[in-house]
Amino acid sequence: MLEWPDATIYEGIADVAAERPDRPALVDETTTWTYADLLAESRALARGLAALGVEADDVVAVWLGNRPEWVACQLAASALGAATVAVNTRYRSHELEYMLTDSAASVLVTEASLLGRDFHGMLADAVPEVGSQSPDDFDSDSIPSLEAVVSLEAADELSASRSYDGVLEAGRTRGEREPEALEPASDATAPATIFYTSGTTSDPKGCLQSSRSLLNHSAHVADHVGVTAADVGVATLPFCGIWGYNTLFSHLAVGATLVTQTHFDPGETIRLVDDHEATSLTGLGVMFDRMLDHERFARPRVDSVQRGVVGFVSKGYDETLFERIEETFGFPVVQPYGLSEANSQLFVGDPDDPLERRKRVGGPPIHPAIESTIVDPDTREELPTGEEGELAIRGYPLADGYLGKPEATADAFDESGWFYTGDLCVMDDDGYVYYRSRLDDALRTRGFLVAPREISAAIEAHPAVLECAVVGAPHPRHGEVPVAFVVAGDDVDSTALESFLDDRVADYKVPAALEFVDEFPTTEGPNGEKVQKTVLRERVRDRFQPVGETDD
Repeated sequence: MLEWPDATIYEGIADVAAERPDRPALVDETTTWTYADLLAESRALARGLAALGVEADDVVAVWLGNRPEWVACQLAASALGAATVAVNTRYRSHELEYMLTDSAASVLVTEASLLGRDFHGMLADAVPEVGSQSPDDFDSDSIPSLEAVVSLEAADELSASRSYDGVLEAGRTRGEREPEALEPASDATAPATIFYTSGTTSDPKGCLQSSRSLLNHSAHVADHVGVTAADVGVATLPFCGIWGYNTLFSHLAVGATLVTQTHFDPGETIRLVDDHEATSLTGLGVMFDRMLDHERFARPRVDSVQRGVVGFVSKGYDETLFERIEETFGFPVVQPYGLSEANSQLFVGDPDDPLERRKRVGGPPIHPAIESTIVDPDTREELPTGEEGELAIRGYPLADGYLGKPEATADAFDESGWFYTGDLCVMDDDGYVYYRSRLDDALRTRGFLVAPREISAAIEAHPAVLECAVVGAPHPRHGEVPVAFVVAGDDVDSTALESFLDDRVADYKVPAALEFVDEFPTTEGPNGEKVQKTVLRERVRDRFQPVGETDD
């Protein structure tokens, strides 16, 4: 198994390029980048960024779709000892402003637009000076740390921006003039990338991930799911999220080829799989669902796919869809568990496991160096095997805390190196870890700890129900009771659903109230929308309180 315990991301991929210089690394709509090409572009870009003042410990913000240039930015920053901050491509102006400010980014690399989102316009809203100053005189009062903006396309409305090609060419010229001008950084423990949490319950927090964590873990992911140098994958997940990032580097770490698409499109993904005879395909269950229902889909077009990881957590597990994906695509579906603070795919089902095991979210640790335990959420005392509690993790995949948030870091990471995930999980006798729900979502009702997903899954089994979200509401007698928000057709009501649940869940799991809604409040994450449970909880906070009393 490949491991680089003391190599930066740049050094690790440089090792692969030395072994397989002519092997295609990244393929986009117009160009095939070999590993030698990728390394050369990254070195030139590093020199160009250095000319803009980027040095060790700086932060380069990358606001791009899944392009080879995104990868070049990561390798270039790594070569300089700087970190990238992965900006979600679905962000709006105020979210961009928050991330640039919080990360103290000195350079932003972006593009004009993606999926109809005007990146240049949003950037001008967040940083007004970029539209009124020149590149050489750029000085932002709104985001003082920001010293340069680089765009892939011409940006007449952004007078202070520089062209990506211009920065690249400056780096190439300097490289030809001073071949030894770039001495790659070598601290594998320094921050390499900052991933921001989704911010559904608080301001997003920047997770400081090192090269040692990211590169080794990505290589371990490849080993666990069977990706080798002979594989060709298609990038459906955004590089700006930890799952898409690990999937990207799991291919590059072993010398495989990854076909990029700036954003997921079901018909385009089917075409790319077919055209490139892709053998590896990872994504959300909803992505596979959209491919299966697309007019372009035909079994022979995806016949080459041999392996993949399918995630159901964001939209909830769907047994029918799980079986449909496995039967139609023809590879054993495994489900991942991971998070920004500790890499994606920490616990992933084994493709050789029986179906009933693979239907659960999680599985064995992908590497023996990942330590895990289940603890009581209140006391942090270790719980017996088989009992649900908070998952704690220790080992190389962990982030080095939260950027600029020492109190949040101290609360989540203890002095013994354990990170407390805030997730309700269970561990079996074989050390497999299975995810149940966020602890913030978990209910304590009538003395029991209940995963809301169990209740919502039971409700969604009703043929008239489209989606369901369950939250807890304070109750004077039971402490907390479940309340279900339901999106459904017209041919079902509360009475029918309660009757439907009677023989499917224990009585304490039957919602104390059912509320029918047209849609849920959501927030955008790297891998799609997430329901804002805090908004739903606020709606029911006082529903069962005695008149005149609240929790305040």
